[in-house]
Amino acid sequence: MNENYNELFQKILDELGQINGRLDKVDGRLDKVDNRLDNLDNRLDKVDNRLDKVESRLDGIDIRLDGMDRRFDEMDHRFDKMDNRLTKLEDRMDAMTVRQNKMSEQLTEVQCELRMFELNTDRKFAKLQDGMDTVVEILKLNHLIPMPS
Repeated sequence: MNENYNELFQKILDELGQINGRLDKVDGRLDKVDNRLDNLDNRLDKVDNRLDKVESRLDGIDIRLDGMDRRFDEMDHRFDKMDNRLTKLEDRMDAMTVRQNKMSEQLTEVQCELRMFELNTDRKFAKLQDGMDTVVEILKLNHLIPMPS
């Protein structure tokens, strides 16, 4: 029985030795995995630091873009004001165009009336000249004015 126990103990010890060897292999592999995870952690720390730098730069850019956005808003507001002023000027120009057209019509009317006045005046002066010529001839015939020699 003692021998049976010894054999049994020996088998158990052998099995434990094999298990211990396998655990040593697993432990070695876990150490490698742990080292790789440490390396990955270091690399991730570096990436995190770089991302912090990028984020810091992006914050600066964001601040600059906010400033530009404000400036664009101001410019947009100024353009709106200019647009309103131009609209007012266009309205005034339209009103002036209407007035100019009306005055042009009135000027055309005055020019027509002036032309008619000139024609009437010319006719009346022609009649007056004819009348004067007739009076001069009558005076000459009656020897009331000297005749040119």
